[in-house]
Amino acid sequence: MHTIDSLLLENERLKQEIISLKLSGDQARVSGAKQQLYQDSQDRFRTVFEASRLGNKIISSELLILQVNAAMVELLGYTSKDEIIGNKILDYSPPEYHKDWRFLQEKLWTKATPSFSLESCLVRKDGTAIQCQVTSILFDDHGDTLGYTIIEDISEKYQLRAQREEFISVASHELKTPITSLRASVQLMNKLIGAETGIPEKIIQLSKNVERYCHKLNKLVDDLLNSTKIEHDQLTLNKSRFVMADVINGCCSHIRLEGKYRLIFRGDDRAEVYADEQKIDQVLVNLVNNAVKYAPNSMEIIIEVVTTPGVLKVSVTDHGKGIAPENAAHLFQRYYRADHNGYNNSGLGLGLYISAEIIKRHGGAIGVESKPGEGATFWFTIPN
Repeated sequence: MHTIDSLLLENERLKQEIISLKLSGDQARVSGAKQQLYQDSQDRFRTVFEASRLGNKIISSELLILQVNAAMVELLGYTSKDEIIGNKILDYSPPEYHKDWRFLQEKLWTKATPSFSLESCLVRKDGTAIQCQVTSILFDDHGDTLGYTIIEDISEKYQLRAQREEFISVASHELKTPITSLRASVQLMNKLIGAETGIPEKIIQLSKNVERYCHKLNKLVDDLLNSTKIEHDQLTLNKSRFVMADVINGCCSHIRLEGKYRLIFRGDDRAEVYADEQKIDQVLVNLVNNAVKYAPNSMEIIIEVVTTPGVLKVSVTDHGKGIAPENAAHLFQRYYRADHNGYNNSGLGLGLYISAEIIKRHGGAIGVESKPGEGATFWFTIPN
């Protein structure tokens, strides 16, 4: 016979069981809802994957092709997915381009970069090559990390770009000789004018302007030539050991002669580096010229050298209006030109791009730090 206490205990047990069953039912419904959402997401992904006009593929960390869409099959010149799935992407890449895919593999899976993009080359079934833009992102799939890759055929764009680069290269070489002759003639003319008396000041000033514009034109042509060399991977380095302070003190003589700006050196004046002296001088001149161009009211430009074990850092600082963050992120891109606080300056937008490539080929890094209203500091590092 049950006592009141035992009935109360039994009642409490039943209540807990009901609560437990209710929670289980709720979890089941939630789990079912999540499962439905997951299934809907998978269905949408498959629809987008298959319907895309661009080549889509899913690869493993070993670059094994796990899935492709119809556009990818057509892009490679095959008739069915089965001819591609299970192979490695390297099987469709010329040997000289394998480094691109290894680099992508390293960036995505070793360094866990969430997305990565590069240009490379693939070979179709009939042996023809196609230039392509490759964009990959990582995603998790049942505990495994896979890569979702979109491949766009840019062969036509690539050919047009190659033709453009060839034209720029030929035109630059053709311009170089007459510009050099013109510059030499103007320099000689200015020397003769300086030795004469009674020449109107306006004529003297016009002659100086001609020399300055010749220098500027020569710089533009040099930038174009260097740009095409970089594009064709022909930018070579002639390294030697030198004292960085000697290069800094010798560069930008045109700015020092004007007497308007003060170039102030700070830091280690005995630091040596093993690099291409001429190209490092080119980088320095470009950074100082930019400081003058975009911070014309900053009368002091500070060049600082700091050494740490294995690395030498050079920075160029002005006290101008600074650079907006949305511009700073793109400054080292090719042909990028920004309106720096209302200063619309001429140029091709190649100087910082070329400087970045020079430093990259030295195994270094380059960057900029700036706050609007507080000036800007451009810096680069190279192994010492």
